Amino acid sequence: MTPLHRAMSRGRLCVVVGVCAVAMRSTPLQAQERLFPARTATIGPVYERWSFASGLLQPVGDGSGVVELKSASAWSLPLAASIGFGARWTFDLSTAVSNGTVRLRGADPSLGKSEYSLSGFTDVKARLTARVVGDNVIATLGANLPSGATSLDPEEFAALRVLAAPALAMQTPALGTGPGATAGLVLARRIASWAWAFGASYELRRTYTPVAFATGTPGQNVDPGDALHLSVGADGLLGQHGMTLALTTDVFTKDQLDANVRGGTGGTLVAPDAFTTRLGPIVTIDGQLRLAAPRFRELTAYAVERYRAPYERRGSRVDDSNANYLDAGVRAVYPLSPSTGVLSVLNLRHQTGLKSDSTLATAATAGAGVTLGLVRAIGDGYSLQPFVRVDYAKIKSANTSAGATGQAVGVTLGRRF
Repeated sequence: MTPLHRAMSRGRLCVVVGVCAVAMRSTPLQAQERLFPARTATIGPVYERWSFASGLLQPVGDGSGVVELKSASAWSLPLAASIGFGARWTFDLSTAVSNGTVRLRGADPSLGKSEYSLSGFTDVKARLTARVVGDNVIATLGANLPSGATSLDPEEFAALRVLAAPALAMQTPALGTGPGATAGLVLARRIASWAWAFGASYELRRTYTPVAFATGTPGQNVDPGDALHLSVGADGLLGQHGMTLALTTDVFTKDQLDANVRGGTGGTLVAPDAFTTRLGPIVTIDGQLRLAAPRFRELTAYAVERYRAPYERRGSRVDDSNANYLDAGVRAVYPLSPSTGVLSVLNLRHQTGLKSDSTLATAATAGAGVTLGLVRAIGDGYSLQPFVRVDYAKIKSANTSAGATGQAVGVTLGRRF
């Protein structure tokens, strides 16, 4: 599992969400409406599929050769609930179940199979939020409960390397990432005519075993590095339009593979430093411009820019291991009636990937997607949002590139109590 892959599957607390929520709470436009209802529940089944043109290669796990990818598909069922206690406390809980399949154009020489499968529950993520001093200080405690599988056989691990690839952006790519806990604090205040918020959180991760081979021999334990997340956000008006901006920086400590491994002449103990990696800092800029368009219920332009600095392996920087990810688009809801609107989203993506690796998990990609759906309020507090999405991307891994087409269909059912 590459350092990039581990970072993408981290169950970290996203401080920027709290930053934006606190900032929006302070704006005049939100003053007459409760930002979060006291209790909510959502369920959102979705099916996603990507088809690859010929030529997209992936190394096999034991290094005995390469395989050519044909398609990747998955269905998932995310579940989430949020419960408010009194005027200051909120408890959030989420999990999902998923089933994914990767099909190859030929058999994997190490497994003798032409497809990989991976299924199961993800980890349960829990978060407790408390408004400590009015709406100006918010404290959060989060936990990643290890209900998802972390001990994968070679076939499941091979499937995960494809299904969790950032180039595909599938909804529920990973199962378990081991136990973890997060504590954070968000401070908010008004400066001039804008609401500002400053957030910090620390994420603690515990040791887990990512791979257990089919022979019954367990894989080595992984002790993921901890992470410090720092954020600053602002929300205000530009004329009649609303804008939200956030800047987040993530800094990581070392990841370490279990050092109780013997190798070399006479089975001598291998030095711990031989199995360490350290992710470089990640800087993310997130911006949203909410346009005041009379014909639309919602019209929002957004952009997310993420830069990953090079990572270190065995104490040395790995060449060509930095990457840049840009995600931008426009989301619109056109009203058909007071309770129904047409949802449309145009999304553009560009990822440089990591040249230091040749798997799909670190591939470069450029593509676009279009989503169409309905947003409908039903009865007392219910909402229904069916959608379909189509994508096209050009994916480049190592010295090969191929076109890829994606389709997705899903529906989200929500309930406010």
